[in-house]
This record gives sequence, C-alpha cells and structure tokens, in this order.
Amino acid sequence: MAFRTITGFVRDVRAAHRVSHEIDFLTRLSSDQLAERGLDRSEITSYAFNKYFKR
Repeated sequence: MAFRTITGFVRDVRAAHRVSHEIDFLTRLSSDQLAERGLDRSEITSYAFNKYFKR
C-alpha cells in the first residue's frame, strides 16, 4: 500500500510539472494562436489541469 501511495505522489508531481510547462507554453502564444487551438486565454489553466490530471 505504501508503494502505491508513493507511486501516486510521484505521478502527481510529474503531472504538475507538465501542467506548469503547458501553462507556460500556452501563455506565450498569441490570442490568434490560442484560438486556432480552440482556446481562450481565460481557459489556459483549466485546460492544462484537465489535460494532465484528466478531471
């Protein structure tokens, strides 16, 4: 059971790191580039979290 807890923690840390990079990448895009991806600037954070935490 402890191994599963540690594995889950490591997986969440990795996902959080990916979220951070995704947010950084998307915030650097222009509004037109975001629109091409079907995103609005206000949706960046929730999009990144949903992508890597599948919520």
